Amino acid sequence: MGSIMLVVLIGIVIIAIVVYIGILAYQQRIRRQVATLAEKKASLLKIPLADELHLVGQLSLTGQSLEQFEALQSDYDEITKHRLPRIDEQLTELRNASRGMNLLQLRQDLAKAALLVDQTDELVQTVQSKLAELQEIDKQHRQAVHDLEQKYQELRKTLLAKNFAFGPSIDGLEEQLSHLEDNFDTFTQLTQEGDHERASDVLSQLKEDTSALENLLTAIPPLYKDLTAIYPDQLKELQSGYQQLKAQDFQFSDHDIPGSIQEVTDQVKDNVATLAALRPDDAKIINERIATRIDALYAVMQKEIDAKGPVEKNLDGVAKFIAHAQNQNHTLLNELDRLSQNYTLDHQELETARELNEQLRNIDGVYQRDVQDLTGKSATYSVVLGHQEQQQKDLHQIEEQQAQILKSVAGLADEERQARETLRQFDFKLHSLRRQIENLNLPGVPQSYLDYFFVVRDEVEQLATDMDQPQIDMERITKQLLIIQTDLDTLEEKTNDLMDSAELAEQLIQYANRYQTSHEDVAAASQQAAELFEKQHEYGQALETIATVLDKVEPGSYKRLEDAYYERKGRQKPAERDAAETTKKK
Repeated sequence: MGSIMLVVLIGIVIIAIVVYIGILAYQQRIRRQVATLAEKKASLLKIPLADELHLVGQLSLTGQSLEQFEALQSDYDEITKHRLPRIDEQLTELRNASRGMNLLQLRQDLAKAALLVDQTDELVQTVQSKLAELQEIDKQHRQAVHDLEQKYQELRKTLLAKNFAFGPSIDGLEEQLSHLEDNFDTFTQLTQEGDHERASDVLSQLKEDTSALENLLTAIPPLYKDLTAIYPDQLKELQSGYQQLKAQDFQFSDHDIPGSIQEVTDQVKDNVATLAALRPDDAKIINERIATRIDALYAVMQKEIDAKGPVEKNLDGVAKFIAHAQNQNHTLLNELDRLSQNYTLDHQELETARELNEQLRNIDGVYQRDVQDLTGKSATYSVVLGHQEQQQKDLHQIEEQQAQILKSVAGLADEERQARETLRQFDFKLHSLRRQIENLNLPGVPQSYLDYFFVVRDEVEQLATDMDQPQIDMERITKQLLIIQTDLDTLEEKTNDLMDSAELAEQLIQYANRYQTSHEDVAAASQQAAELFEKQHEYGQALETIATVLDKVEPGSYKRLEDAYYERKGRQKPAERDAAETTKKK
């Protein structure tokens, strides 16, 4: 029991020692923080606020600047008479209290002292900064007084030395400069009095107005030079040039050049007044319009000067071109009239040629009027040149149309001769095919073949009728020739097929006689083939009937006989011929 009490007592002693050591450490920490605050307070004392206040106080401030300075003095008094002493008191109390045991109160007092030091430091920094601003503003304003004074002297010298470059604008410019100088005097007085707040407002307006005046001095001279030297000289040159050209009988159509020159002259005078009112931006826009109008007047006169030479040079050429085109059209009309007696002209060739003739009359009419105007010295060369250029273009186009018409009708007679020769060949071919069929002495001809033959014959007869008309439509004739040629080729194939089928059928029927007694099917097929041949005149069916049965009795007999037949005729088999034509088309 006694040992336990001893352990407890030892524990209590140890705890007490630890707590005591902790308190001592905390007190030491507080003393260090108090020392830090004391150092910060000492650094505030090193800032020469008193000297800076003294310097600013010598600036003879007035107005808002003086009020601001007085407020700063009040802040300085607050710092030196109240805050710094209070800081000293609090720091002394903290040093004494740091030996005590009331740690919570000690911590609160330290926080209050730290806050007071920080606020005082901030106030010192603010006062110092604003004192520096007042000194800098005073310095800037005094420098501005010096700079502006020199600038206004230079502007005044410029106006005096170069007043000729500003013309009537000089009065307004001098008035603006005088107004600037009055404001400058106000600014100088405010600066000298130390009322820098009001001086700053005046300085801002001074800088803006001075910049505007400098811009005017830069902008006005070139504009005034254009209005008083460049444009008047150009207008005089235009007037002189116009009179010279009129003396040489130049015309300008609906362009009233004297009136335009007077309008521009008045515009120049009006714009001088705009410049005198110190409105260079407006004057610049009007100057650009004046320059554009002057350039346009030069262009109008130059256009006529440039047109005169080509007009005179083109006169003879255009006349010959018109005459040539008229003669050619006359020849064309005569040729078309002659051809129209014998041929149908399907593409309005005659009507087109008459329209071309009317165009030529109009072109010649314009040309003759231009010649009269040139002779009477009332022509506008550029207008005449425009006519000539259009006339040459139209005449070239007319010649091309004339050539196309001639080309389209030039071969009508040759086409007719060729068509008649082709018709004769068609007729000869029909008779030849008919004789070939008749020479076979067949018992009859299939009706389908006869129908096709008569269709082709009627086509040839119609062609002959059309060719015998007083007025031939060669376009229609050409289409008929193509159709008949195709139909005649088909008829020739049908004729060859008919002849081949008949001759081969007759040969195979005779060849089959050797098997009639020994083969009943051959006998029956021969009788059927003979019926188809003699009575029905279906030679192809007769050939197929007898060929089928022979190939059964004697395989390859039909091909052998067929090959021998076509070899003797010197022609291809229909199947081989069709295959060759198909390959050729591909």
